[in-house]
Amino acid sequence: MNIKQKSSCKYDLISLGEIMLRLDPGDVRVRTTRQFQVREGGGEYNVARGLKRCFGMDTGVATALVDNEVGRLVEDLIFQGGVDMSYLKWVESDGLGRKARNGLNFTERGFGVRAAKGCSDCKIKEQDYAY
Repeated sequence: MNIKQKSSCKYDLISLGEIMLRLDPGDVRVRTTRQFQVREGGGEYNVARGLKRCFGMDTGVATALVDNEVGRLVEDLIFQGGVDMSYLKWVESDGLGRKARNGLNFTERGFGVRAAKGCSDCKIKEQDYAY
């Protein structure tokens, strides 16, 4: 394997995949909460953000977001994480979420022997990622 020198690369890592808006109900269940803390998240993105924030590495993301208020909130959260968004594609909103939606992830914390529990809602079609 021929690994390039850092000096010849723009990024240490590029994450590929969906970035969702994570809604955390705190210490209560999703079905009974009346408020959420919001964060951005996604397996691949979390690695890119962690490498940037913890180790100062140069990271970027290649993904798509729907151009609406939720998408702009996710964009702002990514800005705060310091991950480069040069390869972020904006997908036009139809106003109803029929064509595409930004992913939402509701995650309850685990307690004792009960594992964390999650519920996701997303709809960005594969062709929406094409550049």
